[in-house]
Amino acid sequence: MRSSTVLLLSLRSVAHETIKNLVLAGIGRLIIMDDGVVTPEDLGGGFLFREEDGAVGKLRTEASSPQIASLNPLVALTAVPTLAPFIRNSQTAGAKVDSEEEMVEYLQREKVDVVVCCDMTSEEVLRIDAAARNAGVMFYAAGSFGFYGYVFADLGDSYEYVFTPPSNPSNPSPSLQKKLLRYSPFSRLLDRSQWHLPHTSGAKGGSPYRGLTRSVTKDRTPGPTLGLLALWELEKVHGRLPLPEDSEEMRDVAEGLRRDLGVNEKALPGVEGGMIEHLTQHAAHFFPPTLAILGGLLAQDVLRALSKKDKPIVNLLVLDSMGGTANVSRWAMDDAVDG
Repeated sequence: MRSSTVLLLSLRSVAHETIKNLVLAGIGRLIIMDDGVVTPEDLGGGFLFREEDGAVGKLRTEASSPQIASLNPLVALTAVPTLAPFIRNSQTAGAKVDSEEEMVEYLQREKVDVVVCCDMTSEEVLRIDAAARNAGVMFYAAGSFGFYGYVFADLGDSYEYVFTPPSNPSNPSPSLQKKLLRYSPFSRLLDRSQWHLPHTSGAKGGSPYRGLTRSVTKDRTPGPTLGLLALWELEKVHGRLPLPEDSEEMRDVAEGLRRDLGVNEKALPGVEGGMIEHLTQHAAHFFPPTLAILGGLLAQDVLRALSKKDKPIVNLLVLDSMGGTANVSRWAMDDAVDG
């Protein structure tokens, strides 16, 4: 872990708590990339931008670097005031294949171990994840939407980790065991074509909810995940986050997702209206408790992935900070097998 390199894209909201935990844990090198300037709204998104230091109007990379460096001087910090080649201005971007090749070249040149995307659109996440896969680099994406947030993990086609099974009277000192996970790219999470298959057909793209009993479905609280998927769908259609006038459309989309995924009717007869209302009104707003929880969960899992000790997120975590839930669902992949 102390020789690892983490690339973090975008310094908005959830990035602050994530950076704090990664740097304090003592990773080897952190690369931060952002092409924006600090706005008054950014001041409420974390501790990296200080109004008393005149942060507003400065480049985010410039304004945040002193605070990051002060957390742990032993961590090498590289601040890059652009998101290229990962995200470009549409008027200057080259062909898609060239852009992906440039992403792969950058990741390999900088010897990046993990890419972390913060608060990106689903289309941006999809493209960067594809490049990270081609480069053989582990990938995380995370974002917050008011009280809600998510962490997505794609650690590659063959990720091995070790863990210590629980002790029992017959084996009071169990030895380490090795497990293997075959992650799926973000594109498969969005692929509806095999949702008619049950949760037991995970690797084939089956729904993670179809065929579950009422009690198991309730334990997995699919509602916030449906809200996240609906938000991504509206974002793709409209090119922006949902607004209050989109509430009826978003509710219809979420209900369609509930039916298509075969969510147990007795456990969830309908999508919660309050969640839809909150997402359409506050998707673009920062809620500090959500950011603190989400950033902590994200950083903890990045460190776990780097250490290859204990099971990481498999593969989508959705947080409801007001409801007090953070449940993981497994999309388009099987669970761990013996390594």
